[in-house]
Amino acid sequence: MKSRESCIVITTTDSEDIANKIAGKLVEQRLAACVQIDKVKSFFYYEEECRQEKEFRLIIKAASKNYKIIEESIKLNHNYRLPQIIKLDITDGLVEYMDWIHAS
Repeated sequence: MKSRESCIVITTTDSEDIANKIAGKLVEQRLAACVQIDKVKSFFYYEEECRQEKEFRLIIKAASKNYKIIEESIKLNHNYRLPQIIKLDITDGLVEYMDWIHAS
């Protein structure tokens, strides 16, 4: 893995407090350069039932080398038994912004 590879990690929770806790920990520990939190409405099938819930989506921008630690931190601080944790590799972007992610 190149030292400059970056990623976006996405997770959701139904608790604004949990979303803020996860975001704060990741940024304070310098595992993520930035975490954005959006309010979303999710539709999904879970436990034999079609559901819709209001959730908070965290968009976490980080160096790819931090992914496993980010995943563990989310699992430790999350309120869901099975949290969504998805890693998306960033293949390109504004060079200065990518540099900022790694400097943070």
